[in-house]
Amino acid sequence: MPSTDLFEAALTERRSLRWLLLFYCLFIVYGTFIPFKFTDDAAFVQSQWSGFFNPPYVDGVRQFSLSDLVSNILLFVPFGFLWMGSDIGKTIFNRVSAAFFVVGILGGLFGLAIEFGQLFSPGRTSSLLDALCNGSGAALGGLVGWVFFRLLRGRLGTSAIAILHHRPSLVLLGLCLIVYSVDAFYPFDVTLDVSTVWDNVKHARWIPFTGGLRRYWLDLLVEKVLLFAVVGYLARVNLQKTAAINRGLAAWWLSVIASLAIEIGKLFFAGRSPNVENFMLSSLGALLGIVLVYPLAATKLCRCRAFGFLMTSIVLVIAWAELSPFDWVGSIDEWHSRTESIEWLPLSAYYRADPRPALFDLLKKLLLVGPFGFLLAMRVQTNAAAHPRLLATVAGLLLGALFEAAQIGLRSHSASTTDVLVFGAASWFGAFVFERYLQLEQGFGTSR
Repeated sequence: MPSTDLFEAALTERRSLRWLLLFYCLFIVYGTFIPFKFTDDAAFVQSQWSGFFNPPYVDGVRQFSLSDLVSNILLFVPFGFLWMGSDIGKTIFNRVSAAFFVVGILGGLFGLAIEFGQLFSPGRTSSLLDALCNGSGAALGGLVGWVFFRLLRGRLGTSAIAILHHRPSLVLLGLCLIVYSVDAFYPFDVTLDVSTVWDNVKHARWIPFTGGLRRYWLDLLVEKVLLFAVVGYLARVNLQKTAAINRGLAAWWLSVIASLAIEIGKLFFAGRSPNVENFMLSSLGALLGIVLVYPLAATKLCRCRAFGFLMTSIVLVIAWAELSPFDWVGSIDEWHSRTESIEWLPLSAYYRADPRPALFDLLKKLLLVGPFGFLLAMRVQTNAAAHPRLLATVAGLLLGALFEAAQIGLRSHSASTTDVLVFGAASWFGAFVFERYLQLEQGFGTSR
């Protein structure tokens, strides 16, 4: 590979890792402060502070949880790894000793700031030992990152660009699995406590469909069956050029393993427990994606009308998310009362909302409406007079206004101008992602 191409790949790699580092730091803050309840009560803060410097052993008796100690170390290993990969202050980290000690100190200071914040957080225990464990995890991650990126600097970026060019469906497959995982693990209250894991095992639903469905059937159809039909289809597409004896069966087994792993992963999140029903429905969806969707997508009609089918599917999924469970009002008087509850002030709903569901709802709309803007930008890319981001924003605002107007007639939803603005922003973001993807494609073609 020419040196200039390797330099560009390394630059792209560093930028991407810096964004990942930022998002991971936000995840750490999120995970260590949920449910974001704070108090300035002097007695509470004094009680927290009195335990801050507690020694780990008293008269030979351990005063800390081993699983809590391990979780605090593991939590900061990616922090150190991503810090090394992002090349922030790279002149300092030319030697392995600096990578180990400096990143460890940075992780320890970050952990110390979190522990001080937890002095004001009911339900959290603030401890200097936790900050020391955070620093140790960051140091370990920094050491691994120093070795890893010394050997492979630039090659990760090159591989990522090549995957985007040759197999973009693999990225979409990963995104679908992330979406499914987010829904399964929300609100991401990670735990390694043995009693919590055992409690999740006891509350697991091992016998399927006893007592009927616990959720609205259409929600299960979309979130489990339809989503994993896409997963199964994309897995089959990405196995198309492999030497597997039975690619369909291999794709189904990979989908089944992914679904099973996610259900087992629930054991390590407080308040989440495995559900055999989810596993069965997602496995069925993957089978439908391989047996039904894959051959249909290869037909001439689907290839010629791909944009129409994809756009229709996305709009229908958005309609499900915005209008389910379709509990329409039954009278004119009820309709008039609903119009009085419209939230006209932008962002007013977020002022008084719990941060966790508000953030989850925001990200959900971004993931649902973003592909709408992406497809619109892709459709108009050949028109020199078009402005993809502007067009996507306007279309997103109109789509949001349409669904928010429909929500006036639903008992379980509240229409608001905030969601209309979020639709526009999410559609703009989708168009922006497409433009960035197009730039990478053009850069890849030039380097070739």
